[in-house]
Amino acid sequence: MSETSTKRETDIPETIQSLLVAFAIALAFRGFVIEGFVIPTGSMAPTLMGEHVRFQTPDTGYEYAFDPTNLRRGVSENPQNELPIFDPMISEDRAINEMPGYRLLGNIRMGDRVLVLKYLYEFFEPDRWDVVVFKNPVDPIGPSQNYIKRLVGRGGEQVLLADGDVFTAPTDGVLSDFRIARRPRYIQEAVWQPVYDSNYVPLDAGAVVTRIKRRFDGPPFKPSQTTASDWQITNTRDWSFAAETPTRLDWAEDQLPIDDFNAYNVYRYPPLRGERRLSLRELDPVSDLRLTAAIVPNDAGKFKTSLELATRGHRFVFSLDGGTAKVEMFDIDGRSLREVSGTYEPGPGGLLDVEFAHIDQAMIIAVGGKDVASLEYEWDPMTRLENAFDAFDLERYRANPTGAEVRRPRMTWNFEGSPFTVRRVRVDRDLFYKAGRLDTRQQAAANGERIDGMLFATDPLEPAKLGPDQFLMLGDNSGASRDSRYWGRPHPLAVSATGDDTPFIVHRDLLVGKAWCVYFPAPNRIEGTGYSVVPDIGRMRFIR
Repeated sequence: MSETSTKRETDIPETIQSLLVAFAIALAFRGFVIEGFVIPTGSMAPTLMGEHVRFQTPDTGYEYAFDPTNLRRGVSENPQNELPIFDPMISEDRAINEMPGYRLLGNIRMGDRVLVLKYLYEFFEPDRWDVVVFKNPVDPIGPSQNYIKRLVGRGGEQVLLADGDVFTAPTDGVLSDFRIARRPRYIQEAVWQPVYDSNYVPLDAGAVVTRIKRRFDGPPFKPSQTTASDWQITNTRDWSFAAETPTRLDWAEDQLPIDDFNAYNVYRYPPLRGERRLSLRELDPVSDLRLTAAIVPNDAGKFKTSLELATRGHRFVFSLDGGTAKVEMFDIDGRSLREVSGTYEPGPGGLLDVEFAHIDQAMIIAVGGKDVASLEYEWDPMTRLENAFDAFDLERYRANPTGAEVRRPRMTWNFEGSPFTVRRVRVDRDLFYKAGRLDTRQQAAANGERIDGMLFATDPLEPAKLGPDQFLMLGDNSGASRDSRYWGRPHPLAVSATGDDTPFIVHRDLLVGKAWCVYFPAPNRIEGTGYSVVPDIGRMRFIR
């Protein structure tokens, strides 16, 4: 036998051994370091997509995903035949009645696949705003079902949700000790929810009229009547103003309300024949907003612009004027309470790439991606609620904490000094964690006595008090997320695993790990087949 043949024979078992070792290492790595999970539902939408169907509307080109719950209930898999179609960039509640031209992008898609860093929390303390995979504490089958939510309440603190935001205090603190929990900038950038984007303004208004069978009102920013003739805004995505006189754009609240609407929830409920399709729950006004735009003035030296946001019984003003940026806060009587100024440099050709943000009780102006002026104000939860409601009554709020009496934000955008063009106008809203009442029917009878009252962590008289190993988990899709607010008591098997029978919380022993990245976004189907094996590469991302 030759030396070559002998070597070939010995290579075979060595190769097998190497493969077996590699396989064992991969299994160990998967079991103890990192593991993939599939997002099953839309409770974290649009941060993470569960099973969904995607639409792209012909009038604006806007694409959005919706929950296929009704399809799973036996509604035709062709929603055009049975369900109303909405374009959130045009209106939230005007169904488009004529369906030709609407494009269903594939059929039902599976959820995003994510990688989870397992056992990270054995060595590091969980951070607020982490997206966490954990064992479901309330499912009747015990702590074997995985959930994924955002961690908003940490062990050893009190947590209270008020007007959509998170407030925290030490365990021995009183209501006046609570302070708002602000997100880091990189996380906030990931959780903005779209309200309007001028990149999706329909260029053919006549086609829209044909589809909605009523007058198309144009963009929700409306020019003042005295200067409307100098505006070019309706059938274009580059808005221009041809004069130097002062002018303004007012947000049309009746056309496109700024509330906690989420396009993923559009088909969560059956069609209501002309009624607001989400009327099975109230939509709450949202005042944590961001406006971004690219402004090109003809004369940058003369140009001025300001955004006025009236909400929570106050007026918040963001202004740019000749290199000076200023944020100012006024009370209901028009008295200036605080102001902060900074400087900015226009971009090439006088370009102003601007961002005006009112978020987490803070005002921020950014120009060219750089923060140039910011102001924070501190209200405790009771002050926040008193300012958020027209006439706040604590007992009435506890009995029915809906958004019916919440002050709706009003936006006015002012310009003067030079003709100009505005491009890429976008309005986003913040996450909004809803208050409400517990539904005992949603609590598992096997877990013991059911609990009534306000949702957990939303009652000002009973804030959530978390022990050292207890955490509060909420979904980004607050209007359609079964999370800590709703759960009730833990299942006996979860109690036996953790030794903790506290309702509504996730115990440290149930944490699986931190969601790290979307490595296989909700895949596209191969045309003509039933296989979903083509990942949506453009949506691969780290999870914030």
